[in-house]
Amino acid sequence: MNQPIQKYKTIDEYHAQFPQEIREVLQRLRQTIKQAAPLSREEISYGMPAFKQGKVLVYYAAYKAHIGFYPTPGPIVAFKTELESYKTSKGAIQFPLSEKLPFSLIRKIVKYRLAEVEANEKPKKKIIAITEEFLIHKDISDYNNQQNGIDKIICNVLAEEICKELRHAENKLWHRHPVWFIDGNPIVGYSKQKGGLRLMFWSGAGFDEQQLNVRGEKFKDASVIYNSADQIDKKALRRWLRKSKDIQWDYKNIVKRKGKLERLNPGFATAKFGLK
Repeated sequence: MNQPIQKYKTIDEYHAQFPQEIREVLQRLRQTIKQAAPLSREEISYGMPAFKQGKVLVYYAAYKAHIGFYPTPGPIVAFKTELESYKTSKGAIQFPLSEKLPFSLIRKIVKYRLAEVEANEKPKKKIIAITEEFLIHKDISDYNNQQNGIDKIICNVLAEEICKELRHAENKLWHRHPVWFIDGNPIVGYSKQKGGLRLMFWSGAGFDEQQLNVRGEKFKDASVIYNSADQIDKKALRRWLRKSKDIQWDYKNIVKRKGKLERLNPGFATAKFGLK
């Protein structure tokens, strides 16, 4: 069933060669991998769908009677007991097409593989790139990587989305938490709280957004708590970030004004910094 020659440019093209029932299984597998590694990049490698984040995390391929899943040797050793009912080799697992794929186990394997890759990466610069276009301070990257499991995924997703929308904003650790600033004014940040990962907009109370329902009592902040990456509504997050450029209260000068907040003129960020 699988073509060993690299003739496909995208995963969609690879999937298209198979019957509908196989395509559905492959698409579910693809979605499971992306849920476990949301920042991974899809590509075709060795003629197979591959998911890369720094290094290739996993590959998969469809055959006549099974799905070949290739997470490298480490996860196969780590999940040896849970994989006892499947045929395995040094770097491969065979999931029979006659059975439902163990998506929960696959998700755990991908997360293990992601942690394995990240553990072997060494920081090289004070400023590192999340993507080729968006830069994040190394201290924030270190903060994200110090989080455990799900919290690390949430932090990485938030950091990437914030950098995409506030691409010219300064970012750094402030009071030990990741924060983005425009002209020295704090705009958005996140922190680990007892109830989950808290995303806070310093002027979010004025956004008129129901999901930002954790309101500060003294200032103009508003927040939302996440306990999984699936809870992040990226469309809403981008809308909040766009609002954050024009709806700002002047925290930068709050000490000089003896605790009094003043609203900055709408559109000042766009006019002064070109933040569209």
